[in-house]
Parts: sequence; C-alpha cells; structure tokens
Amino acid sequence: LAAIYSFGVLIAFTAAQLAVIRLRMREPSLARPFRACPNIRVRGVELPIPALVGAPLTFAVWVLAMVTHPGARYVGPLWLLAGLVVFVVVRRVGRRGLLEQVSATELPPGAEFKRILVPLKLGDIGEEMVATAIALAKEGGAEIEAITVVRVPRRYELEGPLPPDVATRVDVSLEEARLLGAEHGVEVRTDAVRARSIGHAIVDEARARNADLIVVGSSPRWRRQSRFFSPTVDFVLRRAPCEVLVVAFPEGLFEE
Repeated sequence: LAAIYSFGVLIAFTAAQLAVIRLRMREPSLARPFRACPNIRVRGVELPIPALVGAPLTFAVWVLAMVTHPGARYVGPLWLLAGLVVFVVVRRVGRRGLLEQVSATELPPGAEFKRILVPLKLGDIGEEMVATAIALAKEGGAEIEAITVVRVPRRYELEGPLPPDVATRVDVSLEEARLLGAEHGVEVRTDAVRARSIGHAIVDEARARNADLIVVGSSPRWRRQSRFFSPTVDFVLRRAPCEVLVVAFPEGLFEE
C-alpha cells in the first residue's frame, strides 16, 4: 500500500511542478498572488528554481520506486489506467472533449436550497449563523426558518412556563434574527422549540419543516478537545435528513 501511495504522490508532485513551469512560460504576465522563489530567467521568462530542480528529482525517485517496488511497478500503472478510464467515461457521458476546459457556471444539482433551518444560539454566534443563512437565501431565493431550542430538564414539565430570564433571552434572540433578515430584505420566520435534547429537536424540526439545509455553528473550543464538533453538531451531522452547513469560527471568536 505504501508503494502505491508513493507512486501516486510522486506523479502528482512531478506533474504539479511541470504545470507551474508550463504556466510561467505560457502566461508570464498573469497576476499571481504568490510567486515561488528564487527564480531564474530562461528565454525571457522567470522560472522557479524549486520547480526546475524538483521536477526531475521527483521523477527520478518515481523511476527508482518503479524499479525497486513490485507493488508500484504492477499495481501503480493499473491504478493510473483505471483513473484515465473513469476520466474518459465522465467526459464522454457529459459530451465534452477530453481536453476541453470546463468552468463551473452553475451550481450543481442539489446545491440550490429552498428552505434553510437555522438553530439559533444566544449571542453573537447566533447572529453569524443567521447572516450566513441570509447570504445563501439571497443567492437562491430560499426561505429561512430560525428556531431557538430550549432544553428543558426532565425534572420539569416540557410545556411548563419558562423562567422569565430565559424567556426574555429567547425573545430577544428571535427578534434579532428577524431584524437582521429585514435589513437585508429577507424574511426570517422564527419559532421557539422546547425539547429534552437539542440535537434531536433540530433533526425533528428539519424533517417536519422539510428543510433542505441546516446551518449550525461550531465554537473554537471544541477543536482544542478530542472532538472537532460539539455533541449537538455531531449528532445533527449524523442524523440530519438534509444537507448540513457547519460555520466553524476561528480561534479567539465566540469562545462559549
């Protein structure tokens, strides 16, 4: 397995470095946010020395791997051939030429969302999630439904009155979502949901509301622990009946 992996990696490295050299020669004046250094001028074109040196070296190592590793020598070419066959089939099915350049001008099927569900968190992180949903809704004309799930401990009745401070915070959160949508010309329908489990409630509401996208947020603190997402986000990712978009916030933001 290691030999086959080396086979593919070395080909990829060699091809990438040759591509950089080729692009420098074909479009020397192309605006580049980053340019590999140092460079050497060849026939009036600046070529990166790392690519000029690296391409033949990685190719030489690839040849050495082919000679010394039977797995790479026999299985590697078959793997490469299988990839080429798949490429040709996909191009033929799509009625495109093998060398035709394809540009993504439209969203792929299934990427247009009509109903977006946003389980709100109290505070700034909730506003960012709503803002993300609004941006998506404006692109595709989707509807937004924002809900605040209030987890009710089992020692209390599920439909009992909420503590005044909790009820106030929920109302404020939902009102902020509505106002944010109004500022951008997008209607945000809001609702408060009581449940024993936040994750179960989000999944159930997505199914009941026929949502085709759920927008959830991931606090940075979870990435410093053994799991990347919170238990709630992890549950939604595993059980959601539709697509899930996780807004992962960078370190230093929304440490809650």
